[in-house]
Amino acid sequence: MKKNISINLFGTLYNIDEDAYNLLESYLRSMQRQFSRQEGGAEIADDIEHRVAELLWQRREAGMTAVDIKTVKDIIDTIGDAEQIAGGEPRTAGGANNLKDDLKQFAEDAGRFARDSYDKGKEHVRTHRFYRCADDKVLGGVCSGLSIYFNAGEPVIWRLAAILLTLIGIGLPLPLVYLVVWLVTPAAITPEDRLRQQGKDITPDNLAQQVARDAEPVVVRNENKGCLKAILIVLGICVVLPVIALLFIWLGAFGGILFDIF
Repeated sequence: MKKNISINLFGTLYNIDEDAYNLLESYLRSMQRQFSRQEGGAEIADDIEHRVAELLWQRREAGMTAVDIKTVKDIIDTIGDAEQIAGGEPRTAGGANNLKDDLKQFAEDAGRFARDSYDKGKEHVRTHRFYRCADDKVLGGVCSGLSIYFNAGEPVIWRLAAILLTLIGIGLPLPLVYLVVWLVTPAAITPEDRLRQQGKDITPDNLAQQVARDAEPVVVRNENKGCLKAILIVLGICVVLPVIALLFIWLGAFGGILFDIF
């Protein structure tokens, strides 16, 4: 049976078994011998002893009741031996072990975030249905439908973002995409459609509330719809029509090539 010893490190008592005490005592003595031969070595050895006390205190605060030899080995591995410190390669708090733990924790957090995001997205797709908004629209109500479907921002923000992306060239195909979505997506007309669009269950209570909301006077929320509509029409003329023209030119050239072949 191992004997327990009580030691005092900078005013704090620790219970430590005999093997751990011998290893810690040997480690601190080796530090003193290593640095006693150089200027300022006493301060270095004292700092190392303070660091040992700090790491022991952290483990005690985490619930450690007695210091065993594994704890001492972990502390030595964290700080480094005398040769490593003398050679300019001390391991600071955490060292390689903490870096490995941090990377592992980061990977776990990233994986958990990805799984949570996937589950939330899957649940959103299951419970929501995308419709165009028939009540708040500039052209086809696509941007309004997106803002309701994702419950993110006002429709005007989506419209301005689409215009900005198109103007700077990132969203050059956006007008065509908008046109396609406009053609293939139904508008939310019935109360049931509006409930599905918001991801709500079709229950008598929800239907009654939605009917009451639909009966309220429509408030024009965006006074600048006329300006936005004019901008979108100009974009359609400047972007969509040239693309359609290029498409016809390409089809004509392709048809000419086929005619020559056959």
